[in-house]
Amino acid sequence: MGLRDTAPVTADVTLLSVADRLATRGRNADAAISRHLALAREMIAVALKDRAAAPVAPLVRGDDLARALGIAPGPRLGELLEAIAEARYAGEVATADEAVSLARGLLDAEGGAG
Repeated sequence: MGLRDTAPVTADVTLLSVADRLATRGRNADAAISRHLALAREMIAVALKDRAAAPVAPLVRGDDLARALGIAPGPRLGELLEAIAEARYAGEVATADEAVSLARGLLDAEGGAG
């Protein structure tokens, strides 16, 4: 598994690995932690640079989502698009179909379109 295999959460995964490494005990723990922190600094720098340099197209456009859900453009549509973006960042959705399903589920949970 390489650095890019954890995209788009590479920085988050790296920070979790640091937390895990900080729990190291025993002989040579300080050296192991030091080496890990040095590597983590490099990895996070690359991850943040990649994240900033390559804006990612949304999984689904607002007009397509509105049409798929049968809702009008407006603030609620923006909230759904934001929820999709957050879920994508968290690795919970990765395709347009999954994004639409997530939005449909959110609407159903609150009693329909609004």
